[in-house]
This record gives sequence, C-alpha cells and structure tokens, in this order.
Amino acid sequence: METVDHHNIGDRRRTLLFRIVFIFILLWLVYAAISNTLFHQLQAPVLRYPYVDPVYWVMHLLRIPDAAVSNYTVAYIADALLFITCIGAIAFPKKRIFILLFLPIYFVYFIVYNSYGGHHTHAGVGILLIPIPFLFSKKITFSLLWEGLRYYTLFVYASSFLWKLFRFSFLQPDQGLRIMKNNLTPYIYYNPGSVLSGIYHWLIVHPLWANVLYILGFVAEGLFIVGFFTKKFDRHLVLLSVILITGFWFLADALFFQLLILSFTLVNFDKKRSESYI
Repeated sequence: METVDHHNIGDRRRTLLFRIVFIFILLWLVYAAISNTLFHQLQAPVLRYPYVDPVYWVMHLLRIPDAAVSNYTVAYIADALLFITCIGAIAFPKKRIFILLFLPIYFVYFIVYNSYGGHHTHAGVGILLIPIPFLFSKKITFSLLWEGLRYYTLFVYASSFLWKLFRFSFLQPDQGLRIMKNNLTPYIYYNPGSVLSGIYHWLIVHPLWANVLYILGFVAEGLFIVGFFTKKFDRHLVLLSVILITGFWFLADALFFQLLILSFTLVNFDKKRSESYI
C-alpha cells in the first residue's frame, strides 16, 4: 500500500493554490455573465423546480431564492458581491472574510440557478466545496479536508461509471449515437454550416465511432477507481478529467467545466513528496 504525506504544503504553495482556485472561480463568473445567468440576468423568474431535494424546499419556503431574483437592486448587489469577494480573495488570500462572504452568496446562487433553470445541475458543486478547506489555518485540518475533496472528486467520476455499469447502459446498442442525437439535434438544426455540425453529421453516418467514443468515456470514468488505492496516477487522472469534460461537451452538449476546479485536488502541490511502500 502506498502512503503519501500531503501535510507539508507550505504557506507559499497554499497561497498559490488558493489564488489559482479563485482565479478559476473568477473566470467562471465572467462566463456566467457572458451567458446571462447571473442573479440580475435571470429576469425575475417565477417558475421554480425544487424537485425532491429538502435543501431546495427549505430555501424556497424561506423565500430566499425569490428575494435574490425578484428585486433587481438585491440581484445587482448579490452579483457585485460575488465578483468583489472573489477578487478580494485573490488580492488578499490570507483574509478569510472574503471566503466567508463568498460562500453563502454562491450557495444561494447555486440554489437559484438550479431551481429557476428547471434542471438540477451538479457541476457547480465544486465551486461550492473547494473554498472550504482554505477557511482553516491549521495545516492538518486543511490537509484532511483537501484529501476529502480528492476522494469526492474520484467519487464523482467513479460513481458515473458505476451508474452506467449497474444499469447496463453501456450494453445498449447505439447508446453513444442516441445520446448525441438527443442532445445535439438543436445545435445541428440552428448551425447547419458549422464545422462541428459537419463532424456530427459524419458521426451520424458512421455511428460506430460515436459508440466507440461513448465506450471510451465509460472506461475512462472507471479508471478513477484506481485513485482510491494509489496516488501514483493522479497526474494522469487530471488529464483524463479534462478529456472527459471536453468529451461530455462534444458528444452530449453538456458543459461541466466547473467540475474541473475539483481536479486541482489531484495535483501535487507539495514541495517534497514523501512516499513509502508497505
């Protein structure tokens, strides 16, 4: 069995890691603004979808999401605070007040986005969870929480593999092709002359390759199970996570790039990596 000491991330490297994380979050906020999905850009929606999640029901019973989007002044202030706290965290990484302010606002945004978007997307949970270890100054506490997030990252991909495995969806004929047709038909219809549409047309005519890509993605998700037993392949899993997120977008028009923030937990930021084998 391999054991790796991750308790020695120095203060400078922790600061660097902190800034990298929040720069990623800032880039995502910019993307959200471009995509017109910030609080004030949702145009005070009224139809909500809490589904069967008790957290969503409690939030809506308290009317917190409604208060965040129904009043444009409140919505603009919430959006401004998301950017200000994120930029403040980058500029002053040792000031935990910025994390403490950012997390509850982003939590409300997470509930709002999923409720009024009509679909509970889970990709944003990485941004919700990854700032938490930085709230703790003790190295051992930070390390344990960071390691916990690493296992959660592995679980995200491995559970997707197990879900397909136990439902035997990987054995369904033309599963990759069906996913592509179901998710990409609107794109092909509205962008008939694009390069991507040309590629999708070719895959439809040659369905074998669409199905091969699906199976390769299925196998790639399963490889994350290895990470539960050893960290020797973490650098490869980081690359694999990027490939998978790109593949989800390409084959299923599902943009999960926020999940990539969790891939930082697979990167070794130690000055010296101490390894022993038993």
